[in-house]
Amino acid sequence: MIPLKKIELAKHIVLICKEESFANANALYTYILTLHKKVSLVSDETFMSKYAFLPWHDKVRSHVPASSDMILEVSVDTLDLYAFFNENSVKINQKMATSLYAGLMMQYDCPKRSNCDSIVFTAFSELIKLGAEYKQCVKYLQNWQALSSLRLKGILYTNMSLCENATVAEVYVCDADLKRSGADMKEAKRIMSDFLSLAHVQEVRLLKSDANNKIIKSIKEV
Repeated sequence: MIPLKKIELAKHIVLICKEESFANANALYTYILTLHKKVSLVSDETFMSKYAFLPWHDKVRSHVPASSDMILEVSVDTLDLYAFFNENSVKINQKMATSLYAGLMMQYDCPKRSNCDSIVFTAFSELIKLGAEYKQCVKYLQNWQALSSLRLKGILYTNMSLCENATVAEVYVCDADLKRSGADMKEAKRIMSDFLSLAHVQEVRLLKSDANNKIIKSIKEV
């Protein structure tokens, strides 16, 4: 729950975000600016260049300003943020609509996941009516691909094995694979979701082959 009263009383608000909540942070940043408040975006991560189309990409800093008097960690749940704006009669402008549209695409994987229901599609439709630059969102979030990502995906496909009656895909990666592709572990984790589209696969496990096959992450079909 976003503390509206605290936001109204604060003078300098800091939004702490990760890559997966960056779109929501952009929507909140825009909203706080309309309240004539000072606001800063802070993250300890470096975002992929595909997110540069979002309105406040160049405002992200790595440290919390000393002048801040409120820190808010941004949630990845875009529908909750959208509901907050609607429940508090917040006027959603084009920048906010675009950011929320991007947030939904990121949360529901463009949208591929089975939990992307009528509520989500209704929100997409409403945001388009509010001026969301949805073509930009699709261009960068759905169609944009780095060469390093494509190289790593090919390596991961090669290193994959199916087990438990082909319901589990075990994907092996090592530091040499990452170096050879030019991608990082964060990208390997992102690519994992693509493998859930394989026939019969219900779970994908990412294992570090040069660390005694340690499971780095596991995701299951929703």
